[in-house]
Formats: sequence, C-alpha cells, structure tokens
Amino acid sequence: MQPLEKTSSTQNYVVRGTINGEFKDYINIKYKNQLDSAQVTNNAFLFEGAVTSPTAFQFQFDSINSSEAFYLENDTLIFDIIVDDLKLGDEVIKDFEVNQLSGGETIELKAYLAEFLKSTSKSKRNRDLILDEMDSLIKAHPNHDYLGKTLSKMSMNQTLLYNDVKSLVSKLDVDNLNPQDVDILEKYQHKRRKYQIGSKIPSFDLISITSETVDLKSYFSKYNLIQFWNSWCKECEERQEQLLNVYQKHKFKGFEIIGVSLDTNRGDWVNSVSEQSIPWKSLRVKNGFTGKLPTELGITDLPQYYLVDKSGRIIEINLSIDELDIILSALLN
Repeated sequence: MQPLEKTSSTQNYVVRGTINGEFKDYINIKYKNQLDSAQVTNNAFLFEGAVTSPTAFQFQFDSINSSEAFYLENDTLIFDIIVDDLKLGDEVIKDFEVNQLSGGETIELKAYLAEFLKSTSKSKRNRDLILDEMDSLIKAHPNHDYLGKTLSKMSMNQTLLYNDVKSLVSKLDVDNLNPQDVDILEKYQHKRRKYQIGSKIPSFDLISITSETVDLKSYFSKYNLIQFWNSWCKECEERQEQLLNVYQKHKFKGFEIIGVSLDTNRGDWVNSVSEQSIPWKSLRVKNGFTGKLPTELGITDLPQYYLVDKSGRIIEINLSIDELDIILSALLN
C-alpha cells in the first residue's frame, strides 16, 4: 500500500477558541502521537503549529473526556466549547460540547461527502459513482487524513469492493495519513481480497432457531442471498418488505434467503424473527460480530448481502433489492 508520489506540504495551523463554563485548567489537542497543551486564560485558548498535511486531532479535556475528530490545516480554526455539569445519580461529571465555528476546508469537504454518500446508497450501480467521486477528491487532496479515514470505512462496510479500494489507495500519500486508518485499510483489504466476486464462501457452523448446530451451506438452493442482520438494525427491518416481495417471486424457481443474525442475545433474535414473520431460513452466529463467519468475512456494518450459487461462489455483493430482483430474473428465467 505505497503511494505513487508524495505531495506533502507544510500546513501552518492556528486553533483558537472560547470556553463557556467553568474550566480553569490546561486544554490539550492530540494528533498522531503528539499531545500539545495550552493554558485557558479568561476562558480563551490558543494553539499554533505546523503539520505536513491536513491531520485529524481531538481536544483532550482530562483523562476521560475528549472530542470528536477535527482537522489541523493551513488556516485559523475557531471553536466554541460549552462546559456543563452533568449529574449521574450522586455523581457530577463534566460534559463538553465542541462546535467548530469557522476555518479550514475540511468542514465543507465533510459536509459535501456526507451528503453525497447519504444520497448514493450502497448498490452495484452506485459503485462507479462513488469510485469516481472519491477518485476526484483524492486527486485534489492526496494527503488528507479525512479521505483516508473515509476510505477505510468504505473498505470495512464494502461500499466499494476490493479492486476499487486498491485503486484509490494507490493514489493516496499514505505516509501522511493516520497510521490507525492505514492499519484498518490493510486489515480489511486483506479480508476483502479472499471474498470477492468469483470467490467461494466455505462452510461455517451456525445455530438454528431450535438451537442445533447446522452448516450454512446445508440450506443452499440454486441461488442464495446470505443476509447479515440483527434485531436492532433499523435499515435491515426497513428492507424486509421489499426483500419479502423478491423472495415470494423467486423462491419456487430455485432461490433461497439465509438470514444470518449477529445478535449475541438469542431472545432478541428469536423475538425479531417472530415479530417480523420472517419466512426464510434464519440462523445465528454464536458470538455476534466476533464470531468466526463475520470475522473471516470482515462484517462490521449491517445489512450486508452476498448473492451466491449452490457451491457458495459469490455472484454479487451488496446489491440493492431492485438489482437483486433483476439479476434473479435473468438467472432463473
């Protein structure tokens, strides 16, 4: 995972802000392996420094409390921090709300990309759109920490497939990204490489509704949708009606759905299957996300869909329900 070229440049940052509430201590910012401190005077603070590329940082208020990630870059970043006392039973703890008021390009970049991904759901047809958009952004900001973090998430949840992510990684200056994000990219790319379209999913032992140990492949028909879900996944529940329509349309032609629940609590799983009147095969991984099957495939995000044939060969990954219907119509007719 080496970049084609390095494009580092010095980013001279200023981080200033006000604190509303009682706070008389030093405030810290943590980025990469560094921790910088600034004294809070008259409820105001100031940091100045330089980084080699836009770099993620967090405010560290004490040994417990820290903020979400913001980005050090070549600009003055203005923050407003509100400190409140929060009562939990007999204990009073400090609560910190951090608002970035202005400064830097990352605010607009994050807002733009969040809106784009929200309106461009995971599907076969949208992969090229997402790939092209990420390609353009990475070409413009090859050493931006936020794009590295976004790409690591796309690798984890399979918004993009292995070859797409591999192509984008080659255009990043990974030496200037957060090492943790690079590690995640490497880890999940290794998993994705083994289970791409054309690869075979091996046998895995799962638990049936009657608490028996069964082989995942024992329920396979001519074509099968392995649906990874759990009882608290709202998006999974929202898609059930559409999925049911596809199931009823194709189930007598050689199509089966195997729901693989990642619930750790058996009762939650059984109640959800009953409440939703799920008609297809339902199995459960004993240890949820840490079980052998999701760990091997790198399942970290729900729902996830694998369309496979009788042998377990992967035909497609994360189709939309409409795309699933179209492909099954072609395969089974």
